Amino acid sequence: MLVVAVPASAKSLQRAIIYIRVSTEREEMQSPEQQRYSCEQYAKRNGIKIVGEPVEDLDLSGTSSSKRQISAIIGRVRSGEANIVLVWKWSRFGRNIRESQVNLHELEKAGGRLIAATEDYDTDTYHGRFSRDNMLLVADLQAGIIGATWQEAHDRRHRAGLPHTGQARFGYMRCPDCRRKEDAPEQFHHCRSCDGVLVVDPVRGPALGEAYERYVAGASISGIARDMKERGIRSLSGAVMKPSAWQNVMDSGFAAGLIRWRGPEFRRLHGRAAKKPDTYDNWAPGRHVALISMDVWEAYKKLRQNPATIPWSTEAKYAYSGLLRCAAVDEAGAKCNRRMTASALIRSNGGAGMKLFRCPGIAMKECSGVTITLKRLDSATLAWLGEFARGADMGLLAMKRSARRAQAESDIPSVRADIAAAQSKRKKLLDLYLKDLVSEDDYRETMEQLAASLASMENRLAVLEVDTGEGIVPTAADFGKLLDLWPRMTPDEQRAALSRVVAFIEIEKTPGKQYNRISIVPRWEVAT
Repeated sequence: MLVVAVPASAKSLQRAIIYIRVSTEREEMQSPEQQRYSCEQYAKRNGIKIVGEPVEDLDLSGTSSSKRQISAIIGRVRSGEANIVLVWKWSRFGRNIRESQVNLHELEKAGGRLIAATEDYDTDTYHGRFSRDNMLLVADLQAGIIGATWQEAHDRRHRAGLPHTGQARFGYMRCPDCRRKEDAPEQFHHCRSCDGVLVVDPVRGPALGEAYERYVAGASISGIARDMKERGIRSLSGAVMKPSAWQNVMDSGFAAGLIRWRGPEFRRLHGRAAKKPDTYDNWAPGRHVALISMDVWEAYKKLRQNPATIPWSTEAKYAYSGLLRCAAVDEAGAKCNRRMTASALIRSNGGAGMKLFRCPGIAMKECSGVTITLKRLDSATLAWLGEFARGADMGLLAMKRSARRAQAESDIPSVRADIAAAQSKRKKLLDLYLKDLVSEDDYRETMEQLAASLASMENRLAVLEVDTGEGIVPTAADFGKLLDLWPRMTPDEQRAALSRVVAFIEIEKTPGKQYNRISIVPRWEVAT
């Protein structure tokens, strides 16, 4: 390893942002804690000041969220907040070699430098850049080999009627005779008793079968989750299972004696986040014992795959649907932050009562919870819109953002011009390929490079547009129009309009018999 000596005067000027990325899809899984420790130790040894908290992208391989994080970091470097981005390995700065090189180029254009704490080369020299590029090539090769090896292992297990891994699943467990390997505790020795086939968990198994039966009979998943919590049924890690966790377990179809996996087309179409049965194209009988009949499984799938049978409208019933957040604080000082939902009417003296929103954590007894009436929300919202319609705080907001806006506005035209040039180049390349003037290999390679560059520029533009407040901060006149139209709008129209200017509304619990506090958070404050 080449260690670069940095003069003391230069060290005092070095400011770094730590960037951590963990991908479980293709690359090795190095914990974020270890990545952070390595980066902090490197900074300490070399007199580099860490700026702010590390930026973490956990399990976001290839997503737009991950790309925008990097674009935002480069923007911070461009603004002078830092001049170094510190990563664990070179390969952390992109999902493949082309994306890494594009990100490196953008960072260097912004006046920054990338340093890998465990692969420290002086990239100001030709040999250093050569070593860095070689490390990126090696990481790309290793990722491909790992992916191919895992795919072969998965195919082999599927042919044997086994799931991807031999780890326990909810409702099932390894047999009592199974033993873990001492040198690799996450793996098991071959067991002659079960031959790697999971057996029914005597506690969780019957509970899972019951959950299917109740769901098919018309019970809500929330009610099932609440009852199972009261009975002490927990996840494999011992945590309380929320409704979404129960739904994910049931969607897998493992309890019906099935194993599932996606082919390449469905992986591209649905990604890793989708869990519902209709997002998988490969189903096969497993060797494990089924907990439910195929009739129950088919009934379950029908309920999950046919949203058209839902009898209620998908339009928002209230202007605040999805916008309310519970701000109750637990004993450890952590904020609940659950989305609040509409509840039944509060009836008093036989009257119609008032519409109420409450924290869903109350029903699960996981949160002391807060409640708020629709009437108070309407009053607070109209008052908030009225303040901005009168121009309140607009001057202060303009002063706060003027410096960033000016810089962003000066950069946007050049970035848009670069995007237009890249799009034009891509179109011309396609024309040449269709006329057989460019080989298929050259066409594909150049198109991949253009796609990576274009994605980087588009993410850069998105960050700049946020900085300018373009499309985010309305004028006082805009607020006045919204305030005037509000009484004549349907709840769904009010919800759509409100979401353009409001990021979320926090409801904070207050002591005694005081009204709970309503805090409306503007979208532009979250954007900054």
